Amino acid sequence: MGINQYQRWIRHKTNNRNFINGLRFTTTWRCNSRCTTCSIWKMDDSNDLTVSEIDKFSKSKYFSKTSYITLSGGEPTLRNDLPELVTVLHKNIPSAGLNLTTNGINPERTERMFREIRKNNPDLRIDLVGLSLNGPKDIHDKTRGIPKNYEKVLETYDRIKNLVPVAFSFTFCKDNVDYFDWVQDFAEKKGTYAYICWTVMNQRFQVSDEDLLFWKPGMEKVLLRHVDRVYKNKGFLYNLAFLPAYISSSYLYDSIVNQRLMPCQAGSQIVHVAPEGDIYPCNFKLTPDRILGNIREDNFDNIWENISSEILSEIDSKTCMYPNGLCGDSDILPSIKGNPPELIKWYLAKYFKREELIQVKDR
Repeated sequence: MGINQYQRWIRHKTNNRNFINGLRFTTTWRCNSRCTTCSIWKMDDSNDLTVSEIDKFSKSKYFSKTSYITLSGGEPTLRNDLPELVTVLHKNIPSAGLNLTTNGINPERTERMFREIRKNNPDLRIDLVGLSLNGPKDIHDKTRGIPKNYEKVLETYDRIKNLVPVAFSFTFCKDNVDYFDWVQDFAEKKGTYAYICWTVMNQRFQVSDEDLLFWKPGMEKVLLRHVDRVYKNKGFLYNLAFLPAYISSSYLYDSIVNQRLMPCQAGSQIVHVAPEGDIYPCNFKLTPDRILGNIREDNFDNIWENISSEILSEIDSKTCMYPNGLCGDSDILPSIKGNPPELIKWYLAKYFKREELIQVKDR
């Protein structure tokens, strides 16, 4: 946790929206998976922005200090122009590192694209490529809906592991809740790690209450083991001084299992651009009333400068967070990291009460 987090917090508290910290760009709604917890693949409504249109909106002055870009989908590698898309974003937003999640169904295509991205952008910082893995072969193929998907994921990993930082992305659902430890063990044997990709409830995802497993008894122990395994406890003084991922991730999971409202910087430090050009504060609530504008109809700066006070008030008061789903870490975790006082207050309370960092209070 560096000085930048404190600066972003001050900007957020003073309603300074001059710099967007994080850009999420859903590259396409098209997908070649058939996941049991998602219905995007049933929709044929993707009218993707062209590289020229992406070039235009990403030149906005509000992206001049952006620290990360998340490319999602659908399946990003289905875009034939993905390398050109990345090149344009890097040219216009050179300060940002890149994150991308892929289902790994097309190993050769994925490798070819990342080789081209690396060749054309040698100074691009790729922070993480997430490769979807939901469990052992039978479980993964069942939850992803594609025969032999498991073998293709492993082939993709072997093809790209020396090109980009890659880890396995695990999505909890009713069929694989007992296999997270297996995936973490498997990831370690492969020389990497596993992280959680969140199940989001909105109109583009086929999710029911039974898929929202984070509030079921025992999940706090699963999440606590995960944090201890991946991030390690560096000790009280270090944790308090630097607020590392061990603290911010624990805060996230503790808040989720207790359905505690969390700070969110969507619409002020974070923005989501959908494939057809609609602008949203985040990727969680994609209802028509949350569309800020469309960059095919107006320029990005004007849209950003005229976000409605009602939407900002809703986000600030957190009335959009529960009970209509799970925000996950796509926007919430960067918001948490950008709110050091909240983390410090929570951590000190846990420490002096001698409580587990992830612990259910009321059920």
